[in-house]
Amino acid sequence: MEQDIDTPTRIDHLGECLSLLEGLCEPGGASLLFSAQPSQPHPVLLMAVEYGERLVIDITAVPELAGRIARNDPFHLCGQVDGAMLRTPSLTVLERLEVPERVQFSCAYPQWLELMHRRGSFRAELRSDMCVQVELHPEGAEQPLLGQLVNLSLGGCLVELPANQAVRIDGPQLLESLVLNFPGGQRLVMGARVCHIRSEPDWQTLRFGCQFLGVSADQERRLWLYVREIEREKARTSHDSVRALQPSALFFPRPAPAQTSPLVSNPLSRSSIGRRLGRVAAYLDTQLIRLRLGGVIDSRQLSQHSELLLSLLAENRDGLLFAVHGQPGEPQLVQHGIALAVRLADLAQARGLPRQAVKAIVASALVHDLGKTLLPTELHRARHLDSGQRQAFGAHVGLLRERMEGCKWLAAPVMDAVIDTINERLDGSGYPRAVPAEGIGELARMAAVADVVDAMARPRADRPAQSIDAIYRHLLGSGGQFDAQWSQHYIRHFGLIPIGSLVRFASGQLAWVRRLDRDGRIAAVQLTNSAVFNPQGAGALLSDGELASLGRIESVVVPGVE
Repeated sequence: MEQDIDTPTRIDHLGECLSLLEGLCEPGGASLLFSAQPSQPHPVLLMAVEYGERLVIDITAVPELAGRIARNDPFHLCGQVDGAMLRTPSLTVLERLEVPERVQFSCAYPQWLELMHRRGSFRAELRSDMCVQVELHPEGAEQPLLGQLVNLSLGGCLVELPANQAVRIDGPQLLESLVLNFPGGQRLVMGARVCHIRSEPDWQTLRFGCQFLGVSADQERRLWLYVREIEREKARTSHDSVRALQPSALFFPRPAPAQTSPLVSNPLSRSSIGRRLGRVAAYLDTQLIRLRLGGVIDSRQLSQHSELLLSLLAENRDGLLFAVHGQPGEPQLVQHGIALAVRLADLAQARGLPRQAVKAIVASALVHDLGKTLLPTELHRARHLDSGQRQAFGAHVGLLRERMEGCKWLAAPVMDAVIDTINERLDGSGYPRAVPAEGIGELARMAAVADVVDAMARPRADRPAQSIDAIYRHLLGSGGQFDAQWSQHYIRHFGLIPIGSLVRFASGQLAWVRRLDRDGRIAAVQLTNSAVFNPQGAGALLSDGELASLGRIESVVVPGVE
């Protein structure tokens, strides 16, 4: 890597030379220096840069130089381009041009340039319309994080990620690789590490400073070319530019390959319910990040997103109960919080609880597990917890409550039940306080049942996801831990095969349950060819008499297992 000091650098890459020369074409950008008088610059205009052919220089402002140029006195051009001092080699005059009322010469195109710049510290800032995709590959991650390039230098870059991507980065860490993908098709893979995290005012995006590691000579050359091209593209489209510059190949997109549209689109992905549920997930993503960075739960937005969930439930209950199953890519804490909030709200409304109480239940359920993000990583990954680890794990409840001091609108009894007591058990085996049965109220008993149903349906470090029939058997067989009446009520309310379940019919066809009738029987399904939820691969909706063609239900399938 070149040292970060002011030393001349010879640039002989043709594309980079063109970029730098065009930077001298702005008014006041170029000066002419004779070799015999290197300390006396003369203001000139670089009128044209004809790639590989010639430069056109206008000296109308200093016509007295014409004689010296015609005598072939050695001279070169110099000027500042984005803070760097640029200098051509001695130029060879080709001819004087006949332009009315102007004094112009054409010169041979230079084969190299000399640049003096603190290259390692210079950062090229991208405008919002200059979209460069960046892939971050954290160590051990199955999928890359996708963001946008904010700035670029020889030493690193700043990357902006949406909250649902940023939440997968815990803090400064080594990356397996960082990939720059330019619209023109250029791709550069770098070794890198995340150095610092900076939140944006709305907390919907975060910016990550990344340092490049093990930069080779070829990578350094390409990085510097990209830095220059970014600056040239900004100059080309600047309102202050007085002439058209050649578009940068980095930002001239290749034609996208033709794509065929699916025969049947996914109703959830095109519906407003899916988009609005995504807003709730994005809010929880930001709360996870805020907590990791030492912040507190945003009380105002918690209220707003709780209202949003209640509106969705009133608008389309069946659609929302199905939608909570389809949030791939979101952290499990976020998926679980949303699913629990929706089901608890549905149960609470069926029991006739006041709306303000239901809203408080929704809010508490949304954030009830977020304190787990503050626990040591080894506790999340452990397959078996000893007594000491179990006690340490239970600390997530208190850690969260410390960050909810500003949520004054939330009723304390609701928070106590849904956040503090949801993990307690009737036999005193729960956490964090091992509360016995007499200390667990009705709301906490209801919440504990709904919580364990959703938690067992999701994979964990110590076990795979469980089928709904296995979960129900566990509930009914654990009367010493869970309230038997609430277990039975939950099953009756949501059905033996709830909305969102994946079933296999005797015909072999897989389908997602989309609606139940009043007796809890399946009334509508959506066909699928995969046991993995795929918003792009959903099939037709069948209901009522159409279901008979599929035959009887053969089994309930655990999503993602087959």
